[in-house]
Amino acid sequence: MKMKNWFSYLIVLSLFALVKPTSLWAVDFVHEVMPIIKKHCAECHAGPKKKGGLAMNTRTEFLAGGENGKVVIPGNAGKSLFIELILSDDDTEYMPPKGPRVSPEEVTVLKKWINDGMDWEPGITLSEANWEPPLKPRTVTLPAARNGRTHPIDRLLDAGLVELKQPLPPRATDAAFLRRATLDVIGLLPSPEDLKAFIADTSKNKRETLIDQLLAKEVAYADHWLTTWNDLLRNDYTGTGFITGGRKQITSWLYIALRENKPYDQFVRELIAPTADSSGFIDGIKWRGEVNASQTRDIQFAQNVSQVFLGINMKCASCHDSFIDRWTLSEAYNLASIYAEKPLELNRCDKPTGVMATPKWIFPELGNVDPKAGKSERLQQLAGLMTHPENGRFTRTVVNRVWHRLMGRGIVHPVDAMHTQPWNEDLLDYLAVRFSDDRYDLKKYIRFVMTSQAYQSQTVILEKELGADYVYAGPVAKRMTAEQLIDAIWQVTETHPKKAEAKVDRAERSPVQEAKAPPGKMKALPINAKWIWHQGAVGRKSELRHKFTLDAAPAAARLMATCDNAFKMKLNGKIVAASTDWTKPVYIDLAAHLVKGKNHIEVAAEMFGGAAGFICQLQISDAKVIVTDKGWEARSPGGTWAAAKELHPHGNGPWKKVLDPNGTTTPAVIADSPPVRAALVKNDFLMRSLGRPHRDQVVTTRPAELTTLQAIDLSNGEIFGGYLSRGAKNLMGRNLSGGQLNDWLFQFALSRKPTDAEQKVMAQISGDGSNLLMVEDLLWLVFMQPEFQMIR
Repeated sequence: MKMKNWFSYLIVLSLFALVKPTSLWAVDFVHEVMPIIKKHCAECHAGPKKKGGLAMNTRTEFLAGGENGKVVIPGNAGKSLFIELILSDDDTEYMPPKGPRVSPEEVTVLKKWINDGMDWEPGITLSEANWEPPLKPRTVTLPAARNGRTHPIDRLLDAGLVELKQPLPPRATDAAFLRRATLDVIGLLPSPEDLKAFIADTSKNKRETLIDQLLAKEVAYADHWLTTWNDLLRNDYTGTGFITGGRKQITSWLYIALRENKPYDQFVRELIAPTADSSGFIDGIKWRGEVNASQTRDIQFAQNVSQVFLGINMKCASCHDSFIDRWTLSEAYNLASIYAEKPLELNRCDKPTGVMATPKWIFPELGNVDPKAGKSERLQQLAGLMTHPENGRFTRTVVNRVWHRLMGRGIVHPVDAMHTQPWNEDLLDYLAVRFSDDRYDLKKYIRFVMTSQAYQSQTVILEKELGADYVYAGPVAKRMTAEQLIDAIWQVTETHPKKAEAKVDRAERSPVQEAKAPPGKMKALPINAKWIWHQGAVGRKSELRHKFTLDAAPAAARLMATCDNAFKMKLNGKIVAASTDWTKPVYIDLAAHLVKGKNHIEVAAEMFGGAAGFICQLQISDAKVIVTDKGWEARSPGGTWAAAKELHPHGNGPWKKVLDPNGTTTPAVIADSPPVRAALVKNDFLMRSLGRPHRDQVVTTRPAELTTLQAIDLSNGEIFGGYLSRGAKNLMGRNLSGGQLNDWLFQFALSRKPTDAEQKVMAQISGDGSNLLMVEDLLWLVFMQPEFQMIR
């Protein structure tokens, strides 16, 4: 990719300006810094103790300093009094005044932490917790509605805004709402056609209608939310453990659960007391070689189950009694023993203690497991306790996670710090109880949040992460995930990969809409099409095309198509059908894509081995039927167009079992597989740099900052450059003028038209839309906009 104008260079510079400096070694605040501070500083500066006026319970208190002013300067350990006193040889001033000195290794950690900006994980404090989250659900009485805003979420939030004398967040525009809702529910951009139709719609309930339509897209919904749950459940397609058999996917089970909207309580029970298809989560990873005691599969079980379903951090308690919250080493091992095949001995900091664990649940108020029962029965008992109706920690955790995904920030934040006080306790409790009352229906909960005026408000941008100082002012703008960003690029450029790594059923099925073709108006005709391919050597790929003319746009148009092995079909330049399973013909109504006058079908066909052939039949009326035969044109990629070659007659040859000779173009269902999504393919260098994790560990929140690696990959990376190059070719096939291309691209990527000023700049870049490199630069420029990469 070549950047051909000054504006492109400015974008690159702006990208690097947004980069958060990072280094090769990142300090682990919880496991490296906190133990040092607690060991050497807590006696005089933690809890109520403030010797010299210095309290170190939180980052804010630490930065405030003491009687002699500031003691630490983030980014500059060399000028921080804190480090100076630690290193001092003057016994009248060095710190700590009692006990062992801070070791050179510990000083190195503290210096690195300060120089890197002194990150302090939210929710962690040296002081004793003065708030304990309730276990059981709590019923909330809703405050009165204000300004006609009757939705329960608005009533709860508006009451807080009024108390703080804060204004109500303004309503988002229709275009902004459409883009955010579509990205939040199905992870895709709305098309320019979707944008035009939504803005033109004058109905009062059009936003609710849109939400319902999006949630009804079960394949797109499952494709998108698979990313969230893959992160949470450590599920992936490649990585540590798969080659050696020390790790197992749960992809098929998970995808079906999302597609069918399995009730969340049942979802969790099937993960804790699993079937063969869902056992990969609790079995964790069997690491190769020697591992410390806190990384065994038994301890992984305790860590993962408590973190994912309860928002509890058991990692500290897996090594020693936690200083983050109240959990102890004994409780972590007792929970692990529910899963263990044999008795577990407690290890403190990787050293055996001689004490044996007993299988126990961490909230005995709800009941307990039978320590004498077998493993399978213990897991069944734990599954029941975890999803117990009185376990409010369970429901609060999941509604908080989904709220974070939709609203940009958790009600408890970070989402794994469920031991900390929410910024709106009534809101969290209300949502948790309602979710339970709604039978743990995740889609219903998502709809409930999205139909509030709070969700439909304009977003705010947080300049920095806020802890206890956070005040709600509206939804928080958020970066696209790696998968959302790649999906959006693939959408605009039509560069989707042909094959998914995830082995899942993505056929979209719905009843045939006979309203478009009233009974008696169109007969179900037998299939008379021929299997075709190009002339000459078969090869792996074939390109096929056919043109035809219609006197009028049809009310119905039934397509049957399949290819040994895969195909992608375009009708009038738009992808309308695709499949990678030749044994399941695609049946779909194409009436919406046909026009009066000239129409053009293009097919990219591919065979993976063995026989090759494509067949389709498009029935437009009793008399008008388009069938594949030698009247079509075909060629090998890059070859010369010629008459297609007819292969085995219908009903014979290797495909006889696929198509019934007496079959018709009217099956019981419509079946189609949409383009491959980023969540369904292996991680690559680009997605990894954009934040998609390896998933060796549970991931509940991805980094929000742009890194140097991301800036490099987005400015001149090979993978990204390939999408731009192929995308530019695809866009030029639309035969749009420069101005038309600019409008179309802005509407697709940003859900708006370019301003006059932007149009002038774009005109310099795209020219008349006929130069490949200029179109490539145009794509790059739009994709680099923060507005494109943000969900606002």
